[in-house]
Amino acid sequence: MNDSAAPSTSRKAVEGGTAERDYRPDIQGLRAIAVAMVVIYHLYPSLLPGGFAGVDVFFVISGYLITGHLWRGYQRTGKIPLLDFWGRRARRLVPAAALVLTVTWLASRLVLPATRLADTADQVRASALYFQNWLLAHNAVDYLKSNDAASPLQHFWSLSVEEQFYLLWPWLFLAAAMLVGLRARRAGRHRAPGVNVGRAVVAGLAGALVLGSLAYSVYDTRADPAAAYFVTTTRVWELGLGGLLALLPERLGRPLGRQGWLGWAGLAAVAASPFLLRGTSAFPGAIALLPVLGSAALIAGGSAAARHGPARLTSVRPMVFLGGISYSLYLWHWPLIVLWSTYRGHKIGPYAGPALAVAAVVLSWLTKVWVEDKVRLARPLARHPSLSVCTALSAALPVALVAVFIAGQPAPWHGKLGPRYPGAAVLAGKVTSVPAEPVLPPPSELSLPSYWRQGCLDGEHVPEPRECVFGETSHPVLTVALVGDSVAGNWVSALQAIAVRRHWKLVTELHATCAWTATVMLDQRTHQSYDSCHAWGVTVLHDLLTTVRPDVVITSERPGMKTAAHPAGGPPAEADVGAGMARYWTQLKHAGISVVAIRESPDVGLNGPDCVVRNPSSLSKCDVPTAKAIMRHPPTEYAARLAGVPVIDMNLLICEPRVCAPVVGNVLVYQDGHHLTWNYSLTMAPYLEQRLLTADKSLAPTSA
Repeated sequence: MNDSAAPSTSRKAVEGGTAERDYRPDIQGLRAIAVAMVVIYHLYPSLLPGGFAGVDVFFVISGYLITGHLWRGYQRTGKIPLLDFWGRRARRLVPAAALVLTVTWLASRLVLPATRLADTADQVRASALYFQNWLLAHNAVDYLKSNDAASPLQHFWSLSVEEQFYLLWPWLFLAAAMLVGLRARRAGRHRAPGVNVGRAVVAGLAGALVLGSLAYSVYDTRADPAAAYFVTTTRVWELGLGGLLALLPERLGRPLGRQGWLGWAGLAAVAASPFLLRGTSAFPGAIALLPVLGSAALIAGGSAAARHGPARLTSVRPMVFLGGISYSLYLWHWPLIVLWSTYRGHKIGPYAGPALAVAAVVLSWLTKVWVEDKVRLARPLARHPSLSVCTALSAALPVALVAVFIAGQPAPWHGKLGPRYPGAAVLAGKVTSVPAEPVLPPPSELSLPSYWRQGCLDGEHVPEPRECVFGETSHPVLTVALVGDSVAGNWVSALQAIAVRRHWKLVTELHATCAWTATVMLDQRTHQSYDSCHAWGVTVLHDLLTTVRPDVVITSERPGMKTAAHPAGGPPAEADVGAGMARYWTQLKHAGISVVAIRESPDVGLNGPDCVVRNPSSLSKCDVPTAKAIMRHPPTEYAARLAGVPVIDMNLLICEPRVCAPVVGNVLVYQDGHHLTWNYSLTMAPYLEQRLLTADKSLAPTSA
């Protein structure tokens, strides 16, 4: 993606990484294909549903070119000049990235809502310091953040992977040099060992790393697909495979370089990838072999040395030009897309897409000419590796800008509402006049509920439940369990207050995006059976019956989920979910454990805090029709009829009869589109308590 060298495998060159100096325009063409795939995918995902594979193509190219560069230096001197290598990378990559980060941050301050600036600042810092992929991996398994709007800088994850690769990969050559030297000393030789020995050692180490990373990629993509997409350990094999190609000895590389059919086969695989792959598929894993092997084949058999190969096609001037600016184009295109779509408030239309693409190309060409090339070719920097390394300090500018922003943020809100913030009491009819006050919690200072911060919500692919205990733990009057997904978690704050007042022991068993039902659900990310959710549900039932033994189980879930038997969703899936819920509830009742269901909370389908920030003086623009937000016949109602379980409806304390407003009684209702703020949940505590005591008389006793 970001190394300008493109060595040749023409007649004047030797394939496989010996003294090749000639320029390879076909590799620039391959870069052009890769960046075009990514840009089109980001503009119009439905046109190229697997266009994200362009990043994998970039990885193979980078691994090939960087390894060739390292090997040629090692071949000449037997050493790896780390300072010179890292200096070249720094002056080639960092200044352009620092420019884009700085401009994007300044534009974000003007365009993005205040609720997104803190996360964007974190991502500017992570991108400038090249650990963005790990931040996104963490956010991907952080259920609330995984649903956040796209960041204008999240594409820096792949650059972070490459930079981490550049930091680690040269150590293979150093290790090889040490092993070869040790072998020579043991053999009693004083002359330098043969080139082939060094190549074999480097290739052996690289091959082991590639195989290990590929195996881990397959495993982790199944075990934790959300995070696996970003982490370096699941991607190193893609760069390493390109590196192995560069290490091929001449007797293998030269014949391969003449096989034009191999280049065509690789081009076909690369071209097929954006149509055969889907963003809903777990990736990378084994399916990443399609674009990766295709790229490797195209590099091996796609040069001008290949008879009847694709070099003429991939070396045409427009593709060479696009490949030449591909690094800058990758940097610029995504911030333009995100900032424009945020500013306009809708997805990219048929006219805006081409206009944004042209703007990105122009900005990229200017950046290539006036930043990339100026710094990369500057003689004072090229002559002094230490000065080259110092160009990495340009990343300090965006880091300093966001540090100033973070330092200037007001002190965190203390979390207390006060008497002028009645919240749900307004919809309960207990308060008729509400004074005008600033909305609390401040939309830009939202905090997660305490149970979430304490790790009491299992991640989406965690099969084992984690119990958390609140309320009275020494001598409880009753034990009450709250079971369900994060929508059930909407009630933790209210139930904690009730548990303290009534001396209950409150046990939570909560799992992100996982209804507690015997029905096998559909994983919304992979579109396969949600086995971890099912395993979690089975274990929770067992624990409730054997170890927790609560007096009452309270449960709820998010509507609209899909099941393995009904992947299209809709009423059949809802009935399927409800039937599975009823099976669990019936088993609890047979064991003498009461069950109370809370009707599914409204799903307003928009980010409430963002909307409030955009419309501070006209909050009615954020209203959503109640009929749209509340499902008419949710699974809990169906399950309650089957199992004979009471259902509590709290939605009249969240939405008015006609609309669901983002602010009620001066209190912000929604954390996002379907999670309530813990503050609003707390204002519903007295009304939830009343309904619970009415629904199940066993909850009435108290030692108070």
